[in-house]
Amino acid sequence: MRIKVIMTDKAMDRQTMNQRELMLSNALSSETTVSVDCIKHGPDELDCNTDEAFAAAEVVKESLRAEAEGYDAIVIYCFSDVGIDAIRENVSIPVIGPGETTLAVAGMICNKFVVITTQGRNIPRTYRRLMKNCIAREKMSSVQALDVPIGELRNDPKATEKRLIEVCKKSVNEEQIDGVILGCLGMANYGEIIEKELPVKVFDPAFIAVSYAEMCIRNKICHTHASYPLFENESNVELSPQ
Repeated sequence: MRIKVIMTDKAMDRQTMNQRELMLSNALSSETTVSVDCIKHGPDELDCNTDEAFAAAEVVKESLRAEAEGYDAIVIYCFSDVGIDAIRENVSIPVIGPGETTLAVAGMICNKFVVITTQGRNIPRTYRRLMKNCIAREKMSSVQALDVPIGELRNDPKATEKRLIEVCKKSVNEEQIDGVILGCLGMANYGEIIEKELPVKVFDPAFIAVSYAEMCIRNKICHTHASYPLFENESNVELSPQ
């Protein structure tokens, strides 16, 4: 089984993508391989709705490439699930959005959770998007920010860990949460330290998404074109990967 993970920005170097592959492989069985690649054009990182809009078309193109190359499932490596509906209109393999998948998991075992984003400027955008999700409307207490830029999340792991614990502890004390969703996939692998310090379950969308992708492949769980009618390109948009 082969899973394609598509980064929704173009700035990550090959060495870092290789490290992501190794990290994500820890969540998969030995019979499944994961390949991580960036979009070729678009934003260097996703900080706003405009970035998401420009990234979405490129993620669609890379998804078409992945299906043509024989991959069995696609994971969009972004909590915002950039372009997920459009991708499902264009491919016939499972397309996994870490955001919607993680909310579903948290909804099963949490009474109340917070979503942690990177910077305060992202809170309104994240909140508006999550309010479209019925699980978030019922169980999300708030969206909190680390006030750490996306590009700096892994530069100083100890500083990021310290800030995560501070933000989560405040939510535990003030909001009585029992769950934390890491609302940026740049926070992958930081959950264990939080669980050691606080009485919460931490949901790491990076690992949840690839694990779910593997399960979808094995059990033939996929969207249908009854729900997502196949895009026939009557509007003549450019879909060829470059």
